[in-house]
Amino acid sequence: MTPAPVKIILTDFRHDLESFYQRLQLTPPYDSVEKALTCLSTLMQTKTADEQQHIADNKISKWKLYQIAIIDSGLYKKHRGIIAGLLRSQNATDIPEVQRYLQEPFMETLRI
Repeated sequence: MTPAPVKIILTDFRHDLESFYQRLQLTPPYDSVEKALTCLSTLMQTKTADEQQHIADNKISKWKLYQIAIIDSGLYKKHRGIIAGLLRSQNATDIPEVQRYLQEPFMETLRI
């Protein structure tokens, strides 16, 4: 049975990813999204119950873990050029603050 904080984290992450791709008018790479969710679940399972609760309650900790899952799962490699181009051409405020952490892995990987 998955602890409540882990379920909340996974549900929030899936929702944020779906909304992010929808805002960019792209179809999410579903296999890669599932890999990212599995990666996030694995990362959360390595944490103690107190750590899991802290992550669920702290948006910065949660977003950092989400970014790790995006990178470790390889999700950031899918459509990265397209996403980076769309993000550069849009106003940064078009992405809600609660989802801006999602754009960083796509943008950072293109910087040299």
